[in-house]
Amino acid sequence: MDRTYLASTHVGTPDPRQKHPPDGQTLSIAWDFPLSIFRENLDMVVTVRFWDNKQDVLCEKIERKRGNRVYKFQDDTVDKSKKILTYKVDVFNEDGCLVDQWKHQFWKELIEINKEEDIKIIDDFDENRVY
Repeated sequence: MDRTYLASTHVGTPDPRQKHPPDGQTLSIAWDFPLSIFRENLDMVVTVRFWDNKQDVLCEKIERKRGNRVYKFQDDTVDKSKKILTYKVDVFNEDGCLVDQWKHQFWKELIEINKEEDIKIIDDFDENRVY
């Protein structure tokens, strides 16, 4: 998002937001499900990963058979880590079964290492012993 995202830029109307235009990125998602699938009470789970490998998980009930949703991610810095790296959209029915999935071409599952439960504490370290 930037100054060109504002309609007033294109039609030349006064707009106080021109002084401080929005800054950041948008993620647009559109869907059109067959009626038989839509009737299964669908939920959409959007996972957005940023350049610093932090993730936002956004959950939303799909209220219409056909629709779209725009997520806006504000970025007030020039820090590259706040930019979107990749994303994945999962759609589940009321039974929790995956109905549809769309992955960005760079999407891979995040490998988390050195989480607290993964660390083994060795009290008596013996350098001759194989662990």
